[in-house]
Amino acid sequence: MVLLGKKIKDLRNAYRLTQTELAIKVGVTKSTIAAYENDSRSPSYDVLRKLAKVFHVTIDSLLSDADETVIRAADLTDEQIDIIDTIIESFRVNNLLRNSAENERAIADVMDNYRALNDKTRSEAESRKGKDKGQNREKAIEKDIE
Repeated sequence: MVLLGKKIKDLRNAYRLTQTELAIKVGVTKSTIAAYENDSRSPSYDVLRKLAKVFHVTIDSLLSDADETVIRAADLTDEQIDIIDTIIESFRVNNLLRNSAENERAIADVMDNYRALNDKTRSEAESRKGKDKGQNREKAIEKDIE
């Protein structure tokens, strides 16, 4: 579970803000930001709203374990938003395909290792059988000699 304080600290660091700078932006003191970050105090709804605005995320993303990024599209046209959606979806598909290809390679490697291990085990078993047959023959010969 991701703690709110860690998220605030991570976002603040990602935006290269000091605790003082963030405190000024959301209207609290530096010590209050420190208290949020070490989870000894929780921000009010009003402060959560301001934090979300500063970091360009939703309040929900601050409070949840989900790792989603919000893209502000308020000043964009519908056509621009559609283009961005298309680009994002193409990245998703590309990542899925890349992950799929990596998974296929990993599965192929596992199967190759399995086959090699299976071949080695079979070879060792056949070798033991051969030794057992040889020992059995020796015992049979010894019985015949007696």
